Amino acid sequence: MFVGLDFGTSNSSVGIFQDNRLQLYKLDSANVNPYVMPSYTYITRDQQIFVGVEAVQKFLEQETGRRPRWERRNLGVLEMTVASDVSDAITYYDDITVEIDVAAQGRLLQSIKTGLRDPKYGGTQVFERYYTIEELIAILLRQLREKIEREINQPVWQVVIGRPVKYADDEETDTRAQQKMLEAARLAGFKDVVFELEPVGGAYLYHQQSRQREKIMVFDFGGGTLDMTVVEVGGSQPPLTIATHGVLLGGDDLTAALMRKLFHFFGENSRMADGLPFPAHIFSMLYSWQNMVELSRPQFAPIFKSAREGSDPDGIQRLETLINQKLGFQLLRDLDQLKISLSKDYYAWLDFNREGLLLKELILRSRFEELIQQDVERVDRAVDELLKKSGLHNGQIQAVLRTGGSSEIPIFINLLAERFGLEKMKNIDPLTTVVGGLAVKGHELSTAV
Repeated sequence: MFVGLDFGTSNSSVGIFQDNRLQLYKLDSANVNPYVMPSYTYITRDQQIFVGVEAVQKFLEQETGRRPRWERRNLGVLEMTVASDVSDAITYYDDITVEIDVAAQGRLLQSIKTGLRDPKYGGTQVFERYYTIEELIAILLRQLREKIEREINQPVWQVVIGRPVKYADDEETDTRAQQKMLEAARLAGFKDVVFELEPVGGAYLYHQQSRQREKIMVFDFGGGTLDMTVVEVGGSQPPLTIATHGVLLGGDDLTAALMRKLFHFFGENSRMADGLPFPAHIFSMLYSWQNMVELSRPQFAPIFKSAREGSDPDGIQRLETLINQKLGFQLLRDLDQLKISLSKDYYAWLDFNREGLLLKELILRSRFEELIQQDVERVDRAVDELLKKSGLHNGQIQAVLRTGGSSEIPIFINLLAERFGLEKMKNIDPLTTVVGGLAVKGHELSTAV
């Protein structure tokens, strides 16, 4: 029996299609939607592993509000020999040192799927153990497999896994990324693994409900990527993929854009003690909470010391509190919730008060749309490219399926409605449509065996 598995940048889910209906199972009882497991992993110093909401809770409990304590550790000696021939060989010895946050109790891993797009990323050191990216992904996949096995009380070895239209822009990196996903699935205990494009998976469920043949567009805008496809569905024939297109843009990027609105709290446009501008590259590191942690390293201390003696000491103090109390993850998490609120309301308040850092800001939906305007234009061009590949024009698309959390943002709904007509927008579950389609694909494979 094949199950459908949607391994997402932000959330993951599993489904089984049997007896002409989709069955989803509870994966994370602590989550607002228990049928979806947030794709978080937390690993403690003694290698205990937590996933989903529990991973976030452990991180907030053990790491947020804690000041990093960096120490330099010697990892050994690197021997290098330089020579044009054997007779004039010169050998150099260099100490290898690394800075370690010795007070850390655990490490939170988020958006692991995006690591597949980086050809240089092979994995990461977590305290005393090195994990490959395949092992990190396998941790989450194994948890999903074991949870579903407990629910249905039988082994699950066969799986249809969704994949984005492209993991990476580079074709070789994209091919290697799918191979890594295959290895991760096998490490997680799956024996028979089939991949299907996520937006094509999204079309399968709609196909089951459509009696007449029609050309539809699937707009799958998740946490890490935007994946689109034009598919012919309906009737007795199987779905026919006409064209696909992917963009390395996701909800995480849109949440990070909101951070730009808060820079004025943290010394933006301030001057150092010597009158020079506060370094702009510091602000470029505030879009990611992982990079904020890097700013707590000792080499940045002289910059902050000079900045505190400059034109905006209060702003720099707030910045140091954000960094040194490890509040970046919680702040970006709150901004993500604010982004969701702005999909329902025309304005929302950020009211952040933790560890002495007080931020209160009214953010209008119109201002958020200004902050992501370049992303909106990028999406518009991507739709053009998809239609160009399909050979179709707007009027020939008979339905538009929006799925993925970011597809709920009004400016993108309006973009699609203006192109294709509001009456063509189909109301589907933004978080489970893809897994439902993957489950249907799995059912077809199961019955064909």
